[in-house]
Amino acid sequence: MSKPTVNIENWSVVDGVMSPAFRDLEPGWRLTGTIFGHAELPNGIIYTSAIVRVDAANGLVETHNTIYRLGQASNEYARWDWERWAARTA
Repeated sequence: MSKPTVNIENWSVVDGVMSPAFRDLEPGWRLTGTIFGHAELPNGIIYTSAIVRVDAANGLVETHNTIYRLGQASNEYARWDWERWAARTA
């Protein structure tokens, strides 16, 4: 059975619901954001299951049951990511 592909906007990568610290976009962490177009879930905010694969070149993130097409990251997550990048390159 193929996995549904769902759009996610205003997303970030976090530990989970109970510990929403930002993390790198890589397997083992979870996405949170606003989803659109899921056949079985209403549009709205979601915390995903753990990420199993990231296709950064195509903006896709796969979890156990779903493939998420990344839209815009949340402003807070984008700022966190940029600050970490700037600190590494300074």
